[in-house]
Amino acid sequence: MSALLPALSVLFAVLATAVPWGLPADATFVLPLVVVMMVFCWRALPGATLSPTVAMLLGLLTDVMSGGPLGFWALLSLIASGAGTRARPLGEGGEMSLLWLVWIVLAVGLTAFGWLLASLYFLRWVDWWPIAFSAVVSMALFPIVLHGVIWIGRGRLGPSRSATYRGRA
Repeated sequence: MSALLPALSVLFAVLATAVPWGLPADATFVLPLVVVMMVFCWRALPGATLSPTVAMLLGLLTDVMSGGPLGFWALLSLIASGAGTRARPLGEGGEMSLLWLVWIVLAVGLTAFGWLLASLYFLRWVDWWPIAFSAVVSMALFPIVLHGVIWIGRGRLGPSRSATYRGRA
């Protein structure tokens, strides 16, 4: 796998945050949270080479593309990057359901922290519903995003071809 592949796939997701999808107002945080989820997945899977610096820069680009406060998604991406590094043993062991559970806990923590951070930034209590809704949607989308990241990394979802087919001697 190329060292550039994880960064390019997250960059594609960042660019998708700027597309006018026509999503309802409650879903404004879903696409940027998918970017953070992809950072987590790339850092949790073995062999992935997405550095925390690249994750932060892609988070900054997400801030610019989504029109959010500068540094908001960059900080959340850095936190997800660190959590993904700590969850790497689960990814190496193939424990995808445990990785999903880690994301659920992380998504709850990130959204609570993000809500507090946004409230501090705007010096008032911001509406919590869009952030909570996005967290729930990200929890539901996690298996799809994880399998997509695995597919990008391997080029397919199943086991490696060498494990399935043996060459003739």
